[in-house]
Formats: sequence, structure tokens, C-alpha cells
Amino acid sequence: MKIRASFLVMHMAAFLILLAGYEQYVSTIYASEGFAWHPNDTKWPIAIACVILLSLLTPVRSDRASRLFFQMVLILVLLPMLVLFHAEDQPGSFVAQVVAAYMLTIALRRILPVGPPKRLSVSSHRLRRIFFIATLAYIALIVLMGGGKYLNFDLARVYEVRADAASNLPDIFGYISPVIGKVVVPIALVLSILYKKYLTAFAFLVCSVLIFGLTAHKAPLFYPLLILGVYFASARKHVALVFTAAMVTILLVSMADFWIAQTHEGAFWGWIGKLVMRRVFFLPSQLNYMYYDFFINHDYVLFSNSKVTLGLVDYPYDLPVTHVIGREYFDNESMGANTGWFGSGYMQAGFAGILLYGAVVAGVFKYVDVCAQRSGNLALSTAAVAVPVFALITSSDLLTTFFTHGLYINLCVLACLVHKESVRAYCPHDQRASTLRHAHFRQAMP
Repeated sequence: MKIRASFLVMHMAAFLILLAGYEQYVSTIYASEGFAWHPNDTKWPIAIACVILLSLLTPVRSDRASRLFFQMVLILVLLPMLVLFHAEDQPGSFVAQVVAAYMLTIALRRILPVGPPKRLSVSSHRLRRIFFIATLAYIALIVLMGGGKYLNFDLARVYEVRADAASNLPDIFGYISPVIGKVVVPIALVLSILYKKYLTAFAFLVCSVLIFGLTAHKAPLFYPLLILGVYFASARKHVALVFTAAMVTILLVSMADFWIAQTHEGAFWGWIGKLVMRRVFFLPSQLNYMYYDFFINHDYVLFSNSKVTLGLVDYPYDLPVTHVIGREYFDNESMGANTGWFGSGYMQAGFAGILLYGAVVAGVFKYVDVCAQRSGNLALSTAAVAVPVFALITSSDLLTTFFTHGLYINLCVLACLVHKESVRAYCPHDQRASTLRHAHFRQAMP
């Protein structure tokens, strides 16, 4: 009960900080980007009630990987959407659909009979070697095709180099590169540290820097560090509570940064607030509403932008959906306005699309929970899928997350870790699964 009350207090604090930050800074500084302050006071109590309801429904058990993922959905997407529901007078019909889909996802995660395939069997050591060979082969192919001339380690020049570096490679690399940079290298790095193969871990860090330099994509540079952070944080018993407290702290820092930027001159101030409060919290939620506003008056995509329909459904637009939204709401058709689970689900099939995506997300969360339970390593299972889950929640269509961002590879890796040699011997003591069924017996174990 104390843990649940702590979550409720922090969720309410995050909502109020987001609301104050939006009113005082985001809606004034970034009004030209569509962030307006048009509050509807009748929606204020509804928003508060939704925060309380969602906080009480969100799972908080410390022995499941999905507890962190549900907190990510609530804090990074739902709370900002509720702020905009009141502050911008956004439609309650979409909020109701999103809340219903979230509740369905929570319910389905409990009952879906999902688990890893039994015949997928590769040892963790062999998997690490396969990943190392694949990474070296990937880098070598880029160099052999002339990619070395685009080598660049300057973060300020990535956008001017990226297009040329990509055009030098075959189209298939558009699918291979995200898998190597966002899945293979980060997971291999964690496995190397888990098994205390520090020289191999250093080699994967060097590879991640080289991939960044050759492709001009920043993800391979930062995602390994992100996954390492998630891994070590997930070794704590109450990682979801720590994550929520960290988000509240970051929001307070963003507010302070905005205030200092308005009262002191200097280019250094204001970038934290812009990056965190505007970019991480409000922009994905704003895009969700834009997708709803557009597709409530236009044809649904009905998965015609994917090969799953086998070309039997005609695609109704002249540009990819992300660029259609960029043209419609930002007057810039070259802008790719990506959105996450809720907006992209509505894009595909309206409310039915959101529910369908919610069911698949519930299946993914349940799969990860089962893998964590069977492998005995909760931290590794959580870290292995943290990056694609974050993309799915905030900025990527479900099918894109699976096939372009490589979520299917992550899920296969988890299955390998379950069915071969146990990783329990390498886990912190509090992360190991107990064979005793009753909690009061587990507490008595040395």
C-alpha cells in the first residue's frame, strides 16, 4: 500500500509539474510550433480523475519486467496527453480511447498465454560470438563499399554527412543498420559485462563508436550506454519507483532550466527544458492528437503501408504518413512526424487499431515477463528490450518497431537466454528466481 501511495503522489506531482511547465514555458516559447494555451476548465477535474485512475491501475510488482514499461507509457505519454487534454482543449473522445486501450493492455498482459519458443536454443557465449562476427562483418562491408570516406566523429556534422553515407550503401542496409546498432551491439555489450568478458565489452564499445562514425547515426553511440544504464538500474528491487522519481526530478530540473534561461542571458540555458519537457514529453503526445485529428477526417491506412497486406489494399496517400502529417501540420512535407503506439494504431484502423496494437503490446510485455522469470535474470530481460519498447511507446509504428528497429531480434535473444545455460549464476542475488512458491518462505532464505 505504501508503494502504491508513493506512485500516486509522484504521478500527481509529474502531472502538475508538466501542467505548470506547459503553461509558463512551452506554450509561450514554442507557440509557433503549435503548442497553444487554451485551457478548458471543465476538463481539469476529468484529467485529475484519469491520473488517479491510471496510477492505481498501473502494475507496480517489482518482480516483472513490464512494470517499468507500463510506467514509461504512463509518464512519457499518458500524463502529457492529459495535460494537453486540459491545456489545449483536446478531444475527450481520443483520451477515452487511449485510456481504454491502456487498461485493456494491462488486463491482457495478465491472461495471454504467451511464452518463448522451446526449440530456439543458442548458448549465451555462442550468441555473443555470433554478434561479434556479425558486427565486424557489417563494419567491414561498409568500409569495402567505400564508406570509409564518410567517417565522421563530430556530432555537429552528423546531419550533413548522413544522407551521403546512406546513399553509398545498398537499400538492404536500411534494415540491417538499425538491427546492428540498436540490438546486436547493445545486447552483446550487456552479455559481455554480465559474463565478465571486459575485453569483449570494450571491443563492442569501439564497434559502436565506429558504426556511429561510418553511418552518421547517433543511436549506435548512445544506445549501448542506455541499455547498460537500464540493466544496472533494473537490478534494483523497485526500479519502476526509482524511474518515476527520476522523471519527476528531471522535470523539476527542466523547469529550473527554463526559469534560468528567462532570467539570465546565455546560450547554455534552456536546452535541457527544450530537450526534455518539449521534445521527450509534449511532442510525442502532441503528435498523437495530430494523428487523431487527421485520421478522424481522412481514410485509415489499414496496414496498406506494410507488406503484411500483400498489396491487396491500396495506400490512400501520395507520401508516407509521417510526411503527410508533416505537410498538414508543419507545412513541411520533408518532415517525418513519427508517433508511437496510440497515434499509429489510430492511423491504421481507428479505435480498433489502438486496441489491436494494445493487445500485441500486452503480448510482448507478457513474453518478456515469462522470459525474465524462466531465465532468472530480470535486469537482463528488461534491458534487452528497453530501446525498442521506448520507440514503440513514443515514436514508432508497431510494425516498424518489430521489423525495422529489430524487436523480433530482441525477443529471439531472450528465448535463447531462457533455453540454454542459465544466467542465474551471474545475477545479483536479489534478481534470482526462487523455487519456493510462498513469499514468507522466500523471505527466510539466506
